[in-house]
Amino acid sequence: MKKMKITLFILLSISLSCAAPHSSEFQFDEKKNLEGKPVLIEDTVYFRYPFRIREKDSLLYILDLHGPDFYCHTFKYPGMSLENSYAHKGNGPEEFLRVENIRLNKHGAIYLLDANNMSISIYKSFTDSLFKRINLSEKLIRSLDFTLIDDSLYAIPDYSDKYRVNIINNNGNITKQLFIIPTKKRRDPNIPDIALAQAWRPFLDYNPDNGILAMVTQLGQVIEIYNLKTNEIINILYGKFGEPEFANQGAYAVPTGIMGYSDVHVGRDKIYTLFWGTSFKNIRKEDPHNRIEGGNTIQVFSLKGTPLLEYSLDKYITGFCIDEKKNTLLGLDVNNEHHLIEYQLSILR
Repeated sequence: MKKMKITLFILLSISLSCAAPHSSEFQFDEKKNLEGKPVLIEDTVYFRYPFRIREKDSLLYILDLHGPDFYCHTFKYPGMSLENSYAHKGNGPEEFLRVENIRLNKHGAIYLLDANNMSISIYKSFTDSLFKRINLSEKLIRSLDFTLIDDSLYAIPDYSDKYRVNIINNNGNITKQLFIIPTKKRRDPNIPDIALAQAWRPFLDYNPDNGILAMVTQLGQVIEIYNLKTNEIINILYGKFGEPEFANQGAYAVPTGIMGYSDVHVGRDKIYTLFWGTSFKNIRKEDPHNRIEGGNTIQVFSLKGTPLLEYSLDKYITGFCIDEKKNTLLGLDVNNEHHLIEYQLSILR
């Protein structure tokens, strides 16, 4: 299968109005290698760039970032028979220009963020009919990720450099703005705010049971941990690659360092992150049609940011989901014919 090779990069972030506890460079004392097994999909689905995966009630939800017809597909799991496809690509009133992420609430409703339409769309569980579309506030700059806080509130990164995260209600309006970009470097007055925010683009996840919001930078190696129930900064973690590195060209941030993280999951008592660590210097030398996409490092932290364990995977994946009851990880591999890979994790205490 011909695979679309697109390296995701650039864009945006921020953090709180009180002093943040910054950690020194984190390291892992325990490291393990993991071998995965392919999970075969019964029905033929043409994936171009499977990017996000969610699991709930024996169903898998897979987002194809560059789906030719539909962005999202639901499968029975573990049988992997196709249940339905939805989020049709197009310009119609119930169609999608670009889906950035997929979320599920506790009732199984499906939430999709369309960055180009600046909207969040909701599908009720077990249906491919659009239930509701929320138009996001015009005060927001193009939103590239989101997570559910509850059935009526969403967290969306702020891309203006004024805040780190916006809290949005079901009318698409901003109800609260929190935190600032946790840069330790003195800001260059010649760098526009929006370029700094682009360079600090995060991916994020929230767990309503413990109130923890985790954000990881797409460039560099920074992890931010916040408590949204108390609006406190829990920790800001810096790996050996540090803050995002970039060159300013007009109002754009051109990455010069590394591709950092591409996914994060906040579990019951741990935070799981997917790290690439690929330098842009090497990326620019490679043939874009034969480039390996994704990361093969899963880093696990406590909810307070203590490094617990680093896994090295035998495949490179773009996104993942965790089943903490079964201690399994499902990852998406865009580099091979079999896109879905299952890993058995260690039991961490």
